[in-house]
Amino acid sequence: MATRTINTRSKLASQKIEVVQIECLVCTETKDLLYFPSSKLAADCQHAMHVCVQCVRLSIAADLKNKHWQDISCPACNSRLDAAAIERYSSPETRAKYESLLTKHMLESQEGFRWCAEPGCESGHIHEGGKAQPIMKCPRGHLSCYVHKVSWHKGMSCDEFDIKRMDPDSPAYQQYLRQEEENKKSEEKIALTSKPCPSCGRNIEKNGGW
Repeated sequence: MATRTINTRSKLASQKIEVVQIECLVCTETKDLLYFPSSKLAADCQHAMHVCVQCVRLSIAADLKNKHWQDISCPACNSRLDAAAIERYSSPETRAKYESLLTKHMLESQEGFRWCAEPGCESGHIHEGGKAQPIMKCPRGHLSCYVHKVSWHKGMSCDEFDIKRMDPDSPAYQQYLRQEEENKKSEEKIALTSKPCPSCGRNIEKNGGW
């Protein structure tokens, strides 16, 4: 820690002000104290905040890209940051991605929530009918099956679809194969950027799919 002296002048007097300076632990640049967070980033932080705001912002962005979105941490001690700290010190772009992931997590944790199975449709809702009323209709009019999480198998009940999709010559089976392939690709993508949520146990995609 160091200080620098600033000469100030006014109509009444001139004076010298000493400004506290700190060397950032990450970028190693010596900066005025005002360029550092005014309080600890995480509740578990037990250290002085010697990482500048710019480096904190870059660290949050890197964590969001390379870690699970719930594992964003303090760059000095790796304590997990809460949503308030992340939103306070993130860039607008990073903040938008984080808030989207948080919203997605909250939606998927709701009982009965399903995403529309239509390729390219990103809508979803809570289906109160459950398995007893398996036809879901998204705001765009696409029909999906609540049970099988595929586009609705028109003309067949869920039990009939279960039987038909095992017949290699049936359209239902071909639909099943296509859906399985899409699910496999999606799972492979999610596996690279997610892990089971500690609260609900579901895989939550970190970015890209939200």
